[in-house]
Amino acid sequence: MESRRGISPVIATIILSAVVLTIGSAVWSYAQGASTVIATGYVNDTLTIMREVTERFTVEHVSNHSAGTILYVWIYNYGTVDILADVYANATHLTTHTFSSTLGTTVVSGSIVKVEASFQSNPLQSGDQVAIKVHSRRQNNAYYTYYVP
Repeated sequence: MESRRGISPVIATIILSAVVLTIGSAVWSYAQGASTVIATGYVNDTLTIMREVTERFTVEHVSNHSAGTILYVWIYNYGTVDILADVYANATHLTTHTFSSTLGTTVVSGSIVKVEASFQSNPLQSGDQVAIKVHSRRQNNAYYTYYVP
């Protein structure tokens, strides 16, 4: 029978150390990448919430065209961030309802913007009640009720 020799303990220790270091480096790299992604997501979410909380706007004034076909809504942004707003208007006259919306109006911080809501198909009449909702893309709302003179 041939004589078999094993690997010397020094070479076995070096190979085992290299395998452990390689696996450890791979795990470290994965953990570092994952923690960076999680930290970045956390910071972005926190900044989004901060902008949402500092967003301040109101319906400053409402009026309508004399023919009743257009409703004018002035939005005042008194917050520190610009907003992107959608305006929804629901007019009620006895038993009929008319709905209008204007989407994607930018209101810069510290400014007032006039938005027009069209009621061409069913003009507003004296005594109509119009429920107005201004909705920002950061999920904040401002409400106003307007009575047509």
